[in-house]
Amino acid sequence: MTTRRRFMAFGAATAALPGLGRTQSAWPTRPVRIFVGSSAGGSVDIPTRALAARLSQRFGQQFVVENRAGAAGIIAAQAVVKADPDGYTWLSAGPAELFNSAFLWANAGRPFPYDPVKDLMPAALIQRGAGVLVVPPILGVKTLPDLLKLARQQPGKLNIAVGSIGATTHLASELLKREANIDVAIVPYRDAGQMFNDLRTGRIQMLITTPFESIEPIKRGELIGLAVSHTKRIDVMPDIPTFGELGLPRVVNLPFIALCAPAGTPDAILQALNKATIEEIGGGPGKAPLTPFGRESPPMTTAELNAFIATERERWGKVIKEANITP
Repeated sequence: MTTRRRFMAFGAATAALPGLGRTQSAWPTRPVRIFVGSSAGGSVDIPTRALAARLSQRFGQQFVVENRAGAAGIIAAQAVVKADPDGYTWLSAGPAELFNSAFLWANAGRPFPYDPVKDLMPAALIQRGAGVLVVPPILGVKTLPDLLKLARQQPGKLNIAVGSIGATTHLASELLKREANIDVAIVPYRDAGQMFNDLRTGRIQMLITTPFESIEPIKRGELIGLAVSHTKRIDVMPDIPTFGELGLPRVVNLPFIALCAPAGTPDAILQALNKATIEEIGGGPGKAPLTPFGRESPPMTTAELNAFIATERERWGKVIKEANITP
């Protein structure tokens, strides 16, 4: 978008907010679009739609979710980056759109189509969640120290499954390898069903997955949970320690979803959406909280959210560069 168009869009948006323009009509005054860079029914789409429904009811305007799947969220992100910064176009984004993909492309020597730091403005956290490291009982280990001892006794012999190259599970696995100083092979899977089947039978020895995907197999004794990638124990798995408790404090992985606006969007709109998101996700009289199983939605100001994302960007940028991971 040209500078002149951004200035005109900024003027139109600020005129619709109390204290910023001549009129006192509040944003939004027409439908709002939220782009999702993955298919309908996915892990980003579902919580985004749940929040959009509550925002629609709250503001009296439709918050419409549009799926633009493909290229690890880049297609959706580009649509938002190119939109007018008037508060009517948002991106439901995670690590891929906000930093991981840019680092992966840089390793491959390819120019990234937008600047995640300069072109997008994170406004509100929808949710974040930890991963859990699981192993099959057939492996014969019951604790993380036992697993690390086995891996060091058999360098290069064990392997860890990941959803795809460059995904958060892959990066968390690379981080674990480095922090624990173990030599294990990364094995990518496209079929989650096959991945879990291979894990149960011992063909794959370990996996970092979500609490939602692992809690029932753990309860049935099909898998053993060794550690969670949070700075604290999680409510749905209180008996599983954190990596930090077991001597690996830097093995932290908190994949997140946040609503982001095009650069130049008025701060008053960012703050309005931030406040509304925190209140709607938290529930209230007659409303259940929107945070799903095994995840959390700690209230964050826009400044706190940006600080959290900056920390994550630094952590995963270092992992991607050191491991020389490419798309």
